[in-house]
Amino acid sequence: MASTSTQQKDPTFRNYSSSAAQAYAQNRHGYPDSVISLILNQHTSTGGALNLLLDVGCGPGTATRSLAPHFQHAIGADPGQSMIETARSIPSATAAGKPVTYEVCASDALSSLSALKQYSADGSGKACVDLITAATAAHWFDYPEFYREAAKVLKPGGSIILWCTKGYYVDERTTPNAKKCQDLWQSFENDLLRPYEMPGNQLTRELYAGLPLPWSEYPGQTVDDETKTLLNMFDEKDYRRLVFNDNGQVKPGEEFLMSRRVTFEQTARMLGTVSPVTRWREANKDKLEKGEIEDVVDMMIRLTREVFDQVPEGKGRDWVEGGGALVVMVFKKKIE
Repeated sequence: MASTSTQQKDPTFRNYSSSAAQAYAQNRHGYPDSVISLILNQHTSTGGALNLLLDVGCGPGTATRSLAPHFQHAIGADPGQSMIETARSIPSATAAGKPVTYEVCASDALSSLSALKQYSADGSGKACVDLITAATAAHWFDYPEFYREAAKVLKPGGSIILWCTKGYYVDERTTPNAKKCQDLWQSFENDLLRPYEMPGNQLTRELYAGLPLPWSEYPGQTVDDETKTLLNMFDEKDYRRLVFNDNGQVKPGEEFLMSRRVTFEQTARMLGTVSPVTRWREANKDKLEKGEIEDVVDMMIRLTREVFDQVPEGKGRDWVEGGGALVVMVFKKKIE
C-alpha cells in the first residue's frame, strides 16, 4: 500500500531512554477500575470474548496490566524499545496466570507480531485476537494502516476500543478558589504548552473527534484494493463514540469517571511525563541550566499554591482534586 501517513510520528516516547521509560511507568497514573469496567463491558456486551487481548501503543504496560487479568492471554505492543523493556520488568499476569507478552511493534505492522502466531490454527497470527485496545495512544498511529492491520488479526466479532483523556478540571465542590485555579490550569494547557504540541496532542484536545475512521476519506493517499476490503470489515452502524465529563462537566451526585486526587509532588512527576512538557524542557534546556527561567511545571505548582493561599480553606493545602474528560471509541469487525 502506498500512502502518506495521516499522523506525524511522535519522536518523544519512541526515543525514551531506559530511565525515562521507567519514570514514565512510575509517574503516569493508571486508569480507574470504573474505566476498565467500561472498556470490558463495551466489548463483552456486543459478544466479544475474553481469550486474547492485544494492547497497542502500550508504553510501559500501564493499561495492559489493568486489562490482562480479565483475559486468558495478553500481548502488549509498542514501537519504543525502552518502553517494552520497562513493561517486561514489571510483573503482570492474565486470568490464566500466564505472564503478559510484550513485543516491539508499531501500529502499522500488527500482523507481523511473532507473539500472535501461537494463537491461530495455521500459525499465521491472523484472526485470533478478541480485543484490540489503545489507551491514550491512537493519536500517534498511522491511518488507515492501523485499521488494515487490526482487521487482519481480529476475530470476526472482535472489537477495537480506543480511548483518551483531555485536560484537568478541578472539582469545583472541593477545590479552594476553584475558578482561579481552573483558569490557571487552562492557561497552562492552552497558552504555555500548546506551542509544543504535535498534531497527535491536538487530536486528544478534540477527544478524537478528528481521528480517522475505517470508512473515512484519505486525501492524498493511494488505498489499494486489499486495504479497502480490510477496512470494509468494520461496519459504521456498529461504531460508538462515548464522551464523559467534557469541559469538566459532572452531573449532580456523580464523580469524574477519570477522578484523581494527587499531591503537588505527584502532579509534578506526572506532568514531567507529558510530551509537550518534555518538548518545552528540551527547547529551553540552555536557559534552564543557566537558571534564567523557571521550569514550567515548577511554576505551575508554585502558582497553584499561591491561588490556594488566597483563601482560608486553601492555606497549606498540598493536593488537588478533580478529573479529566474521557472519550471511548468502539469498532466491531463484521461476523462473516
